[in-house]
Amino acid sequence: MIAKLESISYLQNALAYCDRGGELIASNKCIGNSTQINYQMEKNNVFNDRCIKNSFHIKIRIAPEDKGKLNTQDWIDISNDYAKKIGFQENPFAVYIHEENTEREHIHIVSSRIQSNNLAVSDSYTYYQNMDFCRMIENKYKLRQVKRVLEAVKKQEVFVKGDKRIGPLEEKIKSAIDQSDSFEDFEFHLKNMGVKTKKGRGIGFIDEKGVYIKGSAIDRKYSLKGIEKLLSYEQQEKRMNKKVRGFKM
Repeated sequence: MIAKLESISYLQNALAYCDRGGELIASNKCIGNSTQINYQMEKNNVFNDRCIKNSFHIKIRIAPEDKGKLNTQDWIDISNDYAKKIGFQENPFAVYIHEENTEREHIHIVSSRIQSNNLAVSDSYTYYQNMDFCRMIENKYKLRQVKRVLEAVKKQEVFVKGDKRIGPLEEKIKSAIDQSDSFEDFEFHLKNMGVKTKKGRGIGFIDEKGVYIKGSAIDRKYSLKGIEKLLSYEQQEKRMNKKVRGFKM
């Protein structure tokens, strides 16, 4: 199982995306369609105008071989347990299931970060929280055991390129890949960060200023085939393990 959490500012787009691609299976302190839920969450968020990324977008996905092991109620229970783990169980949130009864079955949770005391739920150390949570769920539901290694040494990587536009663009591409497990997801998250995707025999990106940069010119791993490989389930696991090795305990 893989769980990903991202703090976001594009609440309405996230809810519309989840609603369009799946089915609402549960909600907390909010009801209705995506537009109505957005209104209720925004109303909750208005009391903290300092937190720009005032919402969470979470994706929790099973391994392909775990197809059919979880029913809808299991997913609802998992979403409630996750909310308690991160600390937004008292906040408005909505749960959507996508690609049900397939090897790519997963849920999305969209939640307000703003609590009743008007403080935002912390998004620090969520890699550790996600990994602990996934291990607990794997054990509880007898799912595939994903190897996770925690290391205390933080690895510092410095990105150096001659074109100053490439660094910020690469960070956005990397962030979009980390949040996605399909090319549609990838394009959606980049769009919300102001980057357009041009896909043909290869792939390129247009930044906020309209400048086109070929994916392989940023890094060979950002060629079309490279990105498709990074979006595969096995590669997601490897990336997440590598990221965790980059954090201090």
